[in-house]
Amino acid sequence: MHDIHVIDGGVHYARNGDVRLAYRVLGDGDTTLVWVPGWVSNVEWLVDPDLPFTPFFEQLAHRARFVAWDKRGTGQSDPVTRVPPLDERMDDLHAVMDAAGAECPALFGVSEGGPMSILFAATYPERVRSLVLYGTMPRFTPEPPDYPWGIPPDQAAAYQEEIENQWGEGALAHTFFGPIADVPGFNEMYGRMQRASASPMMALMLWKAVAKIDVRPLLQTVRTPTLVLGRRGDEVAPVEAAAAMAAAIPDAEFRELPQGPHGLFDDAMASAILDFVCGAAPEETGERVLSTVMFTDIVSSTELLSAQGDAHWRHELDAHDRLVDRLLSKYGGQRAKHTGDGVFALFDGPTKAARCGLEIVPTLAGLGIHVRVGVHIGECERRGDEWSGMAVHVGARIGGMAGADEVLASRTVRDLSAGSGLRFESLGAQHLKGLAEDTEVFRVSKPVGVPF
Repeated sequence: MHDIHVIDGGVHYARNGDVRLAYRVLGDGDTTLVWVPGWVSNVEWLVDPDLPFTPFFEQLAHRARFVAWDKRGTGQSDPVTRVPPLDERMDDLHAVMDAAGAECPALFGVSEGGPMSILFAATYPERVRSLVLYGTMPRFTPEPPDYPWGIPPDQAAAYQEEIENQWGEGALAHTFFGPIADVPGFNEMYGRMQRASASPMMALMLWKAVAKIDVRPLLQTVRTPTLVLGRRGDEVAPVEAAAAMAAAIPDAEFRELPQGPHGLFDDAMASAILDFVCGAAPEETGERVLSTVMFTDIVSSTELLSAQGDAHWRHELDAHDRLVDRLLSKYGGQRAKHTGDGVFALFDGPTKAARCGLEIVPTLAGLGIHVRVGVHIGECERRGDEWSGMAVHVGARIGGMAGADEVLASRTVRDLSAGSGLRFESLGAQHLKGLAEDTEVFRVSKPVGVPF
């Protein structure tokens, strides 16, 4: 696995009058791709090694010059007290493009950023090379009988109440991420992203403003080469609405991505975007020590490979490896080897390994990858680059017992983690293949809201 290294120019500011707009440029490809974000954003997401979206941005920046920016009132941009109309937001995009030297880039409009991207492409066709739209619609509220899609008033009221009461705690996580939101630790991670992206007031104002957007009359006027992406399972922008929008834009191409929630930014999406804006890419061809071992394994990897194909699955594994390696480094772990669809890692303490496993689970879940994790401590034997011994065998067996998004550990790990704040729920004595005696196994978790 070769890590992706991209040029990062850091955070800069464009000016539109008195308003400063934060933007960031990753990569130096021949094609410039400007991201028009959805509801809220923060340009720091692009380079945060602990977030599941980072591999997606890195993949785009590996082949393109990727420009991301925060709308006024969000992320690193200046705060505001009102939501600007779409034409003012177009001026903001103009300012960012000029400051970033993006004379005629491809635009990538996501969710709430889609309608403004459509308006910009229709108004300034000479400034847009191509247009990619994902998880978006020209109108986000239904207007029967001709337009059945969108959020009905009663559902919109429930969403607004959730934003008011749970902002910064993972508000609307189920709406945007579906079952991924049930993975332990994911809501907490998403809540941190929300707090860094907008104030509660601004988040609510932006959400209410979405209901007023309607660019359906403009679809026929778009002459820019356009790719519309949608996926089944998207509760915000149904795939049928995406297909209908593509049909209304002259000569637009519609492509259905693998099933998943609205907030899933995966290899399939990155590949579709890059193929459209850059052209198809070519196919990539005897020491004994006491140590804590950790094993991870991707659940249902064979089914995922069959569903995604070799090329996409290889990219998913690369993203998995980069995220796992970063978290191993964060907790002082060292990858000993790949185990097919997982890793075998070593730590100098059981608490560090358990905490690492608990962070790996929600981070990879955000990428649509579900793993099982096993942790044990004991004497290991090293021969060159190879590790063996009973501790390695036990750790692997415990990991194999775990379910999806679950971290299991031995009693020794529990005993040596006293005072760590971690929770250990006994699953009783378990028979591990190859061992004469049963081993007590524990499910590991941490109290909600307690930092590591």
